[in-house]
Amino acid sequence: MENTIDLLQIKIEKARTELSGESRQAIDAIDWKNVIIGMRAEKGYSFTQIEDLELETELLLCGLLNPEDYPKELEKRMGIPKPQVNELVNEMNMRVFSKIREELIKNIERKKVSENKQTEELKKPENNLESREELLKKIENPNLLTEKELPAPSTPSILSQKLSGAFSVPKVETDHSLNNMTKSSEEEKTTLPKIDPYREPME
Repeated sequence: MENTIDLLQIKIEKARTELSGESRQAIDAIDWKNVIIGMRAEKGYSFTQIEDLELETELLLCGLLNPEDYPKELEKRMGIPKPQVNELVNEMNMRVFSKIREELIKNIERKKVSENKQTEELKKPENNLESREELLKKIENPNLLTEKELPAPSTPSILSQKLSGAFSVPKVETDHSLNNMTKSSEEEKTTLPKIDPYREPME
């Protein structure tokens, strides 16, 4: 008999490990074994009946027993009439299963919230920092910069203004008429010294 219980316990432990983390946490959060032990005094069950109730409940929680078969198994194992089984199942639903379900919902909600936070955190660096590969691409090929990535136009410097546009020298018109040429030569004559100071005869 002990070998059978040991094999069943191994099967239960294996089934427990296959449950989702949220389900395990929800089951562990509710002290359902103490609820069952308390029923011995309340309902007058024997130790054997309490052990059977505990085992069948654990099989149900681990997914090794179909919920539809739970009342039948209790009736058979505990040796109690169907109306009493129905009352016991309702009490177990109220005091154990509904609380485990509530805990499971909370755990799933918590997981969703933490996953959402993680995805937001993962997205943030992508907005603020570029990946190394993207940065290298932009350094190697500056023409790949998109309009959004181009720096905002500041007031252009004089040098950049001159280099960006076509360079043109202002036009100066020179009068090449005879009058103009004679005038300037006469003016030069008046302004030029009569004797070159470097060619003056030495005294």
